[in-house]
Amino acid sequence: VIGFCYGGKVAVYLISHPELSSAVKAAIVGHPSMLVKEEATQIKKPVLFLCAETDQLFSSDLQEYFENELTKNGLGTFLKYPGTVHGFIVRPDGSSHVNQQTEKAVH
Repeated sequence: VIGFCYGGKVAVYLISHPELSSAVKAAIVGHPSMLVKEEATQIKKPVLFLCAETDQLFSSDLQEYFENELTKNGLGTFLKYPGTVHGFIVRPDGSSHVNQQTEKAVH
């Protein structure tokens, strides 16, 4: 399952509650919003996070917490895209640098 922004929270919810969707094997989460620390310890399936460098909705402290929790149990992979802000995958700003980072995230 893939989720961006609020959809990232929904994707995390699904992989934290496998009884809700046994067909979900893993998640990709792009610049998520509304996540809280407690959710990091509830994740039960692999997840790839696509993180903006500057993200007011998924702060660097929260990113670091999720990364520490999920990499120690082998469930998390985190890719960070320099020079980007929240929403860069679905709403790139048009600059060549951000467009390049968006292309990397999408491919």
